[in-house]
Amino acid sequence: MPHLRSSSIEKTPYYMEAELNSPMAVLGPGETYAFDTTWLPSRLNGDLTTVAEAGLVAQPLVARRSGDKIELSGSFGVFFPGELKAFLYDEGGLGTNEVTLEAVHPQEPVTLHQEIAAPKKIARVSIHLIDSSGLDRGALGEVFVTIKDEGH
Repeated sequence: MPHLRSSSIEKTPYYMEAELNSPMAVLGPGETYAFDTTWLPSRLNGDLTTVAEAGLVAQPLVARRSGDKIELSGSFGVFFPGELKAFLYDEGGLGTNEVTLEAVHPQEPVTLHQEIAAPKKIARVSIHLIDSSGLDRGALGEVFVTIKDEGH
């Protein structure tokens, strides 16, 4: 029976392993079946909320406008080394701009807390992982921009 020896998060390595099992396959004499698995380790600060193609999400993406800037926040673990890029969309859904945010690696949890300049017409933001070869690995989150409450 597994047990943890320390209650200290620094001394106790927590990890989760997720595995898919292949579907049942009926094989005749001499036939074969293969079910390939790709392992994508990643680190994450906080509890797992969801999994995206590009990585893990602990705190989903939030985009809050304050004047001519949008504050982006969220907590992620990525599956590939590369950089995070924000794609900005206007009210009609037209992509208007891209902003490179930061370099990321699977060995390091990502805590996004960054302000970017953005015209008032920007209504939606999507954060994508662009891997080190330039391939877009998909979105870690996509949200509508809200107005920042200046009282908080």
